[in-house]
Amino acid sequence: MAVEQKLFARKATGLVREIGFITAIIIVIANVVGLGWQKRVFQFTGLAPLPENEYIAGITPMTMAFILGGIAILLSILAIAVLTAAMPRSGGGYVVISRILGPFWGFTGAWLEFLSIAWSFGIIAVAVFEGIYLIMGPIAFGIGFTIPVGIPRDVFLFAVGLLLVIAFTIIGVFGVKLTGMLLQVMFWIPAVLTFFVFGLLGQANSTTITDGLARLFPGVTPQQYVDAATNATGTLPSSVVAIQDQAAGVGGYWGAVGTALIGAYFAYIGYAAATFVAGEVKEANRSVPKAVIIATLLIIALYIAVSSVAAGALKGIASVTVAGKEYSLLSAWSYMSHGGSIGAPSLASVGLPDVGLWTTTVAGVAASGIGLGSLNVLLVVFGVFWIANDIPPFILTASRILFAMSFDRVLPGPLSNVNDRFHSPIIAVIATGLVGMLGLATESGVFDSGKSWNPEGNVVLQGTLGSVGGVGITDLADALFFTLFTLSLVILPLRASKRHIFDTAPYKPGGKWGMVGLGVAGVAANLFIDYELLFAPKGDFNLGAVTTFDQLWGLWFVIILAVIGMGIYIVHRRRPGVNYSTIFAQIPPE
Repeated sequence: MAVEQKLFARKATGLVREIGFITAIIIVIANVVGLGWQKRVFQFTGLAPLPENEYIAGITPMTMAFILGGIAILLSILAIAVLTAAMPRSGGGYVVISRILGPFWGFTGAWLEFLSIAWSFGIIAVAVFEGIYLIMGPIAFGIGFTIPVGIPRDVFLFAVGLLLVIAFTIIGVFGVKLTGMLLQVMFWIPAVLTFFVFGLLGQANSTTITDGLARLFPGVTPQQYVDAATNATGTLPSSVVAIQDQAAGVGGYWGAVGTALIGAYFAYIGYAAATFVAGEVKEANRSVPKAVIIATLLIIALYIAVSSVAAGALKGIASVTVAGKEYSLLSAWSYMSHGGSIGAPSLASVGLPDVGLWTTTVAGVAASGIGLGSLNVLLVVFGVFWIANDIPPFILTASRILFAMSFDRVLPGPLSNVNDRFHSPIIAVIATGLVGMLGLATESGVFDSGKSWNPEGNVVLQGTLGSVGGVGITDLADALFFTLFTLSLVILPLRASKRHIFDTAPYKPGGKWGMVGLGVAGVAANLFIDYELLFAPKGDFNLGAVTTFDQLWGLWFVIILAVIGMGIYIVHRRRPGVNYSTIFAQIPPE
């Protein structure tokens, strides 16, 4: 008993409430709006190449996925906002789940969420340079802009990603004030440039896109993309699949939407970022709920708008109909840019510029078409900053999960030590950077079969981490955490032992049963996401098509990570003198 009383005798955590309302909103938007949204509509148009004349009301499956996914995310965030207002502490969902569902579920869910965020830290550090060298650089500086000669691509990407991880980890050590100032700069630059990009997309039409392609890549026309994708000239090798043949396996409009929902969810990950640093937000019980709701609404609107406008910029250009199936530059370029895993021809294999299709690509082509190609360097700034500004929130959120668990003594105590000068849990920040190296490995591909650090293909995890990938694993881990988070709102009003939390909660929409109903809606939304992640056709897991044990390795890997977390919890719980029933009967101090 004395151990727990000593722990909670601390009047404060050592963290300081330095985050204002606007910064809390920015933390959410910056955490969410990063890599995926710049390519999602083209990526999933390529992976699920539905004929364009089968779009419902002209809405692309990806746009519909952003709408449906946005509704699910909004239901989830409303439930989370109510819970966070009741317990505005650093660690966010960990504190909520551990105090309502129990410490075992709190630790297991938060362990997976920590790994999801820290892993994504490394993924995004690599993606910054992937965007520069593979997409934005060639558009701004010419097709010859490539990774330095003589350096294997995977090694280069790992190395430069490592530099970013180290740099941002050091910045995170100096606390939320410096990190927040950096984030403000990194956010407002691309935010302003977003209006410029939308303006360029608005100038895209058959004439400007045709002229822009000709200026960027002399001799290249939209018709060449469509002819290559549909095999109109009959030159595709037998090992690749023409777009109209691949379309047969899409599963219709809603099958394509189901596949796209996977991409939509990854693009929405981070929507509750501010809840993890609630212990450092001013007037958190009021500011955090408002911040996450406002930020979520802005993100949903942005995603729906950009996917609609960007797809509309190419749809109908050089359109052809094959056996009643309509395709245009939108489908053709998307398919050859992002459909390699399902048998599509690569751009290089058909003699077209090896530049993948992203929103920035379309904006750059349109700019060149109207004589503003010299401004395409701004697209590099736009793209890179939107990707890189994910990183400061990753450092803050992941390290605060470790901090909160350590403060409860379910992780080693030093992880909750806060530096008196910088008000930062330095060891937790460093641990986040170290775990981020997992993301560096999976995104750069250094351990993939035949790559620089695995030339013989004999590393046990390489097949899974290269095929299912860190993205699929982090998606599922994140979704499971938020399923538990929202379930907490269902349980809170119904547990007499938690009456004190219910009574002091500042928001009780609809009273006891209104809160239960909101929680049920949030759980249902997350279960829907869980199902899509696991079963959607052409998804990372696609359990409905599994025929062999090794195809389940991605799921087993998530289960293994969860079991490791459970083991850590059990070991710490069995330490002499520790009684978690006392610790978890209270909410941590401010």
